[in-house]
Amino acid sequence: MNDDMFEDIGIDLTPLIDVVFMLLVFFIMTTTFSRPVLDIILPQSETAEKSVERPRELHIGIKADGSLFYNDKAVTKEELPAILDSMPGALLNLHVDEKAPFEAFVGLVDIAKEKRGGHFVISTQTHRTR
Repeated sequence: MNDDMFEDIGIDLTPLIDVVFMLLVFFIMTTTFSRPVLDIILPQSETAEKSVERPRELHIGIKADGSLFYNDKAVTKEELPAILDSMPGALLNLHVDEKAPFEAFVGLVDIAKEKRGGHFVISTQTHRTR
């Protein structure tokens, strides 16, 4: 037999080395992006004043059947502008049941936008009595 027929058969390790190198780079880069944890101790202020008390909140809710509630009492859509005008500085929080009809929600948002200039909070959870 001829020795030329039996060439060295080997496995090319270049792709394996490339993959290992890319994994190494990936893990090195991901560990450098973690935020460092620093313990910072700030000095206490001697002239600090107590913050102004947060304004009261005005809670208006829509139940699943579309009925409106203020302080757990049923109200009509026509009564809402007067309620909003009674507490102009209070944060308006709209509690809307996830199954409430969209028409009731849009009507309430229209009144809130008109009376509060669009400054209100919407909570989408089932109406609960307090």
